[in-house]
Parts: sequence; C-alpha cells; structure tokens
Amino acid sequence: VKQLISMIILIGQLFSAQHWAHHSAFSLPEKRWDIGVFQPFRFGVSERMEYSIHPLLFSVMPNLSIKISKKNIGDWATASRYGGFYPTPLLNMLTHKGQFGMISPDLEPIPRLLGLYTDLLMTRALFTSTYLSIKTGLSLGLSFSGLDQRTTIDLPLVYHRLGIFYNKWAVRFGADLAGNITKKLRYLVDADAHILPGFNGDLSLEHKGVLFWEINEHL
Repeated sequence: VKQLISMIILIGQLFSAQHWAHHSAFSLPEKRWDIGVFQPFRFGVSERMEYSIHPLLFSVMPNLSIKISKKNIGDWATASRYGGFYPTPLLNMLTHKGQFGMISPDLEPIPRLLGLYTDLLMTRALFTSTYLSIKTGLSLGLSFSGLDQRTTIDLPLVYHRLGIFYNKWAVRFGADLAGNITKKLRYLVDADAHILPGFNGDLSLEHKGVLFWEINEHL
C-alpha cells in the first residue's frame, strides 16, 4: 500500500499542472497563502518574495522553491525562481519487485540525489484577466555516488524530470496562457520543451490544457 501511495504521489506531482500563478512572474501578496490538490503550498513572505513546497511530497521528497519579483521590463513583469528537491527517499520506496515496483532491487541502491533549478519568468497582460508568461530555466542533478543508468523510471514526463540525475543538467523553455472564464473558473494552456544533452531521448515536448475552480481566496 505504501508503494502504491508513493507512486500515485510521484505521478500526480509530475503530471499535475500547477496553479497558473505559480508559473507566472507574479508573487503572492505578503502573508497570503494558496494551496490546491496536487498543487504547491505557496506563502507570500513579502511583496516581492514567496516560498512554496509540495506538502504531499515533502515527507518522502523534501522540496523548496523561492520566487523573487524583479524590476519590470516594459510591459513585462519579471521574476527569478530558485529551488531544490531530494528524491532519494521516494525512489527507495519505489525500489522493489512485484506490483507497483518501478526500480529493480537487484540494481545498485539509489544514492543521495539533489536536484537544483533556477528559472527566469516573464509575464504580461494581453487582455483583461488574460496573461502570457514565458520562461526559461536550467536544472542540475547532483549524485553523491554512482547512479546506475538502469534505474530510470520509463514513464512519460517522469523519465525526463528525473533525467537530470543521469546526464547532470538540462535546459527548458516554455510559454503559458492563463486567464479567467468566470470569477471562479480559470484556465491554463501551456507548452514546454525540456532538453537534456547526451541523455537517451534528449528532447521532451509537452503541452496541456487545464481548468481550475477557485473555492475561496486560498483554494
């Protein structure tokens, strides 16, 4: 059961389309918080900085992201984002034979892994309540001992998200279009490219469309 829950959390996290504002250059107002199902918990530390973590993952994959608003460039709001995650505990839980096992226990144990990333975010209004965001970023995957190349999890999206621990780095580019349909109903349409030089399957192109229903100012 524990392994099944871990798999659901991993796939849900990596497949989820996070709250549109999380991918924009806008930060939450000071002392405001925001959370959703499979979404990060976000907290506005100041008018220019917010912290976020993924609570469902934190006990098995500690993670933290910090977004800092920068000076506007013309009509574009800008921000930088820095983050990290430690996936080793979760990957160890998924290492077993039988149902829901994703990594063979016959391979070398998963070493300590640390993922680091930084992004540049730019957002501008196109129409009333309609925003375009573009982003570019760099990811680094640190392994503190040898990582067996056969331990990859060969699932869509998951494969490339964890690929940085095998080729050590990746770059990504993306664009999001987000806006309101009604006061509580929002939409997000995006496209992303992940490039992992030297990795088997070094290019990943992703696209999704999502609807969000806002229950209150926090959910």
